[in-house]
Amino acid sequence: MSHHQINTILRYMRASLYSLFILLFFLGSYFLYLMVQSFHHLNHNAISSSRTVSDSVFYNERESLGKVVYDYSFWNDAAEALSGVDDTSYYEDNFDSDYLFNTFNINQVIIYERDGNLKDSIVNGVGEEVSSPVYTEPAFARMFDQAIQTDYESPEPITSYISISGQIHVIAASAIVPDKQTDTLNKGQLYGVLMMTRQLDKSLLNKWERQFHLNDLSIQTSKSLLKKSYIAKDITDIEGNVIARAIWKPHQPGKQYITEILPITGIIILCVVIILVVFSTFMNKYIRHTMSAARQLENHRDELQQLAHYDSVTKLPNRLLGMDRLEQAILASSRYGSYTALLFIDLDGFKEVNDSLGHDVGDELLYEIGLRLVSCVREGIDTVSRLGGDEFIVTLTQLQSQSDAISVAEDILMIIKKDIVINDKKIAISASIGVAISQGDDLDAKQMLKQADIAMYKAKLAGKNQFILDDDEWFS
Repeated sequence: MSHHQINTILRYMRASLYSLFILLFFLGSYFLYLMVQSFHHLNHNAISSSRTVSDSVFYNERESLGKVVYDYSFWNDAAEALSGVDDTSYYEDNFDSDYLFNTFNINQVIIYERDGNLKDSIVNGVGEEVSSPVYTEPAFARMFDQAIQTDYESPEPITSYISISGQIHVIAASAIVPDKQTDTLNKGQLYGVLMMTRQLDKSLLNKWERQFHLNDLSIQTSKSLLKKSYIAKDITDIEGNVIARAIWKPHQPGKQYITEILPITGIIILCVVIILVVFSTFMNKYIRHTMSAARQLENHRDELQQLAHYDSVTKLPNRLLGMDRLEQAILASSRYGSYTALLFIDLDGFKEVNDSLGHDVGDELLYEIGLRLVSCVREGIDTVSRLGGDEFIVTLTQLQSQSDAISVAEDILMIIKKDIVINDKKIAISASIGVAISQGDDLDAKQMLKQADIAMYKAKLAGKNQFILDDDEWFS
């Protein structure tokens, strides 16, 4: 072999070696680029998930306070207290103690008369001077105006945030109206407005931080500078003005992973043998972490889906999903020319059970009622939903005749009347049912709900424990 041939082979080998190093360099660089991009996407998804969770947490906090205010304002006792029929017992039994603070973390209770004058204010179970100027500020006046702009037959609470003495509170307001017509009270008449506040204090923020991984969660003024690597959520008042910001440091798995892998990547680029082992090891680790993060994100989406469409007490579809199922049932009936029926169910005597045995027993009772209602309908065809409080709706679809709906209503009346045992105590309860029936698309979902609601109230007035069709035919 000549010298020229040897030099040619060496040149080819050198060129091949250089080419190999260049290829490895570009492969390593490309791999590093993809890794960094993946980590950026992972961080972005984690931040997006953290924002979604925070939105859900703050929304649920407002809704829970709104439910408490609704329960204490849509009540004959509250209306009687403001009308002068039974003034003292309402305050003593409900507000002049630390029950609301210990049970629902309610800091302030403010009661206004129907003309907007301050009636009473209680802070942590202790009454204040009603002349306190803080409750006549414009923010409270705007909440009052919003609260009275509602249907007094079925009031909806108003929730927002408010700054009191520099502290941010969740606030809920609801019109004080009677839930039943009596000799001294007129149903559908305004008697006042009830407001409650819950402070976003350090203990509550710490609880959210632990439960929802909102690291270093705190409240700051809207003009404060945002810390590096922190994200913020605006907290707005009833008019949409930003009064503060919630800030926290989201979990960033990508930053953690890239800190671990970068030193190894430098060794991978230099050593051909080590690169194969380390590449496969850390790629598997990366895949596992990515799949774990993806599963966590999927779980978060499933949890948010559950919160958005299902009732937390009964695990039944909530109002939003129930109305959607009703609309789908009406479309199916219009396609096949069949009947759709809506049963509006209100439990008789539930408030007395809730007041005497406590909210925990009340929740268990609602859960058991939900199971009994589900047992009366066709699985996968009909839908049982909880509207809120002690109200349920049952959507029956693709019925061949109106008698099918009557049969289900009779079954529901019978099964609800059976005793329910909770904590070794027998509880007897009944129901009033309003039935609305539509053939095809004669009625839309809102019309059916309204007619069934009216029929249910007629059943209440007729003596309860019965059902009435929307054409005024009743059955007990």
